[in-house]
Amino acid sequence: MSSIDFSSINKLQTALDRSSLTHNVIAQNIANVDTPNYKEKKVVFGDELASALQAKRTDPRHFEFTNSSSGARVVTEGGSIQNNGNNVDMDKQMTELAQNQIEYQSYADVISREFNKWNIVLGGGNS
Repeated sequence: MSSIDFSSINKLQTALDRSSLTHNVIAQNIANVDTPNYKEKKVVFGDELASALQAKRTDPRHFEFTNSSSGARVVTEGGSIQNNGNNVDMDKQMTELAQNQIEYQSYADVISREFNKWNIVLGGGNS
């Protein structure tokens, strides 16, 4: 019997972790929208995970996968758009939060389907 390959699940878990970190950073930005001299933070990723997932759109109505990696860095964005030195743009943060929630839910749905497949393969019945 060959060993079970959980590499796709591990990659999806990394994507969920990335999305969770992004959510936390965006939430921190939103919480500090009125804090004087607060500078927006952003999570920066490479493209390793996206290439590892080799995600392809099968329908033009599907969302495109974004480039991401487990090698994340949180960086402070420059610039000031408010008189108090704060550069957080609430509209931008809310847009990024919505996009991140869509990505997280997509990854969670895919990993759930993967677990359901393994449940069937391992004799757990139909889910």
